[in-house]
Amino acid sequence: MTRFPLLLILGALPAFAQAQSSAALNDEATSSVDTPNSVLPEVRVRGRRDGAAASRLVLGTAATPLNTPFSVSQLSADELRAQSVTSLQDALRGVPGAQADSGFNGSHTQFFLLRGALSDNGTGANRLLRDGVRLSNYPYTPAFIDSVDVLRGPGAALGVRSEPGGTVNLSTRQPQLSDFGQVLISAGSAKAREFSIDLNRVLSADHELAARVIATRSQSSEWRHVPDRLDGVKLGVSTSDGARYHLRANVEATDQTYQPDYGLPALNGRPVAVPLDRQLGEPFGDSTTRNRLVDLQGDVALTARTRVAAQWTHLEAQSTSIKNLLNGAPLANQPAGTWARVSSWEPGTSRRIDSVTTSLTADADWAGLRHQLYAGVDYYEEALDQPTLSLPAATSPPINVYQPVYGQVTGPADPATLPRSLTTQSLVAYGVSLQDQIDLGDWTVVAGLRLDHQNFRYGAVTVLPVKESRWSPKLALLRRLGAADSLYANVATGTAPNQVASSSNQSLPSRRSRQVELGWKSEWREGRVSTELSVYRLAQDHLISSDLSTANAFDFNLAGEARSQGLEAALKGSLTAQWTASLTYAYTDARYGHNAVYGGKQVPNAARHAFNLWGEYDWGQGWTSAATLAVQSRRFADEANTTVLPGYARLDLLQGWTTRLSADQSLSLQLAVKNLFDNGYFVSSHLHVSRWITPAEGRHLSVTASYRF
Repeated sequence: MTRFPLLLILGALPAFAQAQSSAALNDEATSSVDTPNSVLPEVRVRGRRDGAAASRLVLGTAATPLNTPFSVSQLSADELRAQSVTSLQDALRGVPGAQADSGFNGSHTQFFLLRGALSDNGTGANRLLRDGVRLSNYPYTPAFIDSVDVLRGPGAALGVRSEPGGTVNLSTRQPQLSDFGQVLISAGSAKAREFSIDLNRVLSADHELAARVIATRSQSSEWRHVPDRLDGVKLGVSTSDGARYHLRANVEATDQTYQPDYGLPALNGRPVAVPLDRQLGEPFGDSTTRNRLVDLQGDVALTARTRVAAQWTHLEAQSTSIKNLLNGAPLANQPAGTWARVSSWEPGTSRRIDSVTTSLTADADWAGLRHQLYAGVDYYEEALDQPTLSLPAATSPPINVYQPVYGQVTGPADPATLPRSLTTQSLVAYGVSLQDQIDLGDWTVVAGLRLDHQNFRYGAVTVLPVKESRWSPKLALLRRLGAADSLYANVATGTAPNQVASSSNQSLPSRRSRQVELGWKSEWREGRVSTELSVYRLAQDHLISSDLSTANAFDFNLAGEARSQGLEAALKGSLTAQWTASLTYAYTDARYGHNAVYGGKQVPNAARHAFNLWGEYDWGQGWTSAATLAVQSRRFADEANTTVLPGYARLDLLQGWTTRLSADQSLSLQLAVKNLFDNGYFVSSHLHVSRWITPAEGRHLSVTASYRF
């Protein structure tokens, strides 16, 4: 870590996430109830949340979604558990405009598309924020999650660079000023298992000092005959003095063991007709990832209406990746459906991330107008060293997908004799963000500007770096039509690194994105039901694509432009005293524009129609019944649009029962049947090729017990 980020945190309090810092502090609002991630009691949230945390990521203030001129969604941990959600892709089904993308680092590290916008950057980074900080390959650990916050569209997130389609923030559980705990045990078909314990204790009420420890083991379904397990522990300590200051420290460790699963290939425009659990890769060992993370956060009130915040996050990861996968096109002069295979071994990969952010928020009255100001400075440094051993072709003989013969893949006899190459990444980025929210009667205007400067290099040790600076302005307008309705419009821009190298050994400059959006938000039944409707047009340029002029599949160039446009609608809340529901629909038209190879083609994995309905009925006496219906239309598996992934519908059923054992103790049981009708369908495909298609699991049964005390 260089001297610059150290200077940023000297004299600053270890921090709360700057993206969640509160700017709206006045004499009547100095209670820490309005302070982000407060240590005051917000312990067992049940039912619908107001989404203020997600809105705070946009505005820097604890506004409601109704008063936020961008598309925001928040999914609480309790909501996700009520729907038996254990993966990020399943969680995002409840967000309009979110769809699955393919990744191969296990089910705890999943990729996604927002608004049909390509986010592929070549390195496997999954574009997540953790408590407002961007982290590459951060795993989704259900026991650690307090909520999943989704901001759709570039530039929506305050104080961080923006991915083209938007941002997903994983808000983690923090210490609270209350003694409580929870033990959760879950078992499902195909060896799916989960165990977690969550214990929170007040160490000193006078000093508002609390600690929380969470331990978990999460083992995903092995229906495709590959291991996929995560072990994790998280320890947090926090202290505060009312609204004067808040300090928080977290230590987090996760260990993953998995085998990369490249799914099934396609022939003649369709996925091959073989059993969906057929495994065609045979890695000679397990892949592992070991993450160690420390974060220090804090904020302090300079005045009743001004607050400064700072945050430092450090992550170190060690991993070994062992892959065996289908390579190239089907082999000629071989039985139909025969592919060559290739093994890849990346031992001892190391990744280090340091992120430092500082921000100042102020609530001021100037010229008869109320201004809510935000000024932030951030520093991000990421270094990657990834060695690769070249394995002889003889260790990975071809395989026929219709009549596979297993057991012929072998590991290297003497790894020390294998040729070794090294892929490195060095990213040093500085950012400055300024934003002003002006409230004038029923009108709100948000104007923001961000400057991103980066020095980036990715590839072999000889690769040339790219240095660039990008301005990203945004402007939003909101009109309140009454206490329960608002209309809004925004124009926003963003930039995101292309973390790849070209065939000329040159790191590539960043992609750019621009969006125009119009929306309407409303609340019903005294705020117990919320609805939203938005239309948008999103454009991207400086996109990466495979360089077809070279034989190396990992040579890239800037292939031109893409655009997506669509409509998103959502309804969520308590329809009656017994019925709770969530309904989302998205129409997404995403296609390439100017492109020498794929011009006019549709973006892979972006279905035009996606519909998700969840409903729960409360029978009383602790009994609930729920169902989830997920529907998606067909989409293409590859950029060339040669392979179609058929549309599908999936129905899940859930039955729950909760009994209160005492004032502070309860026991809950849940029975879940996912994919009730055992429909065979495909989740996603790799962006550039159609030989790595991810099939979906058939009928899956699970039982979960949770004891709260």
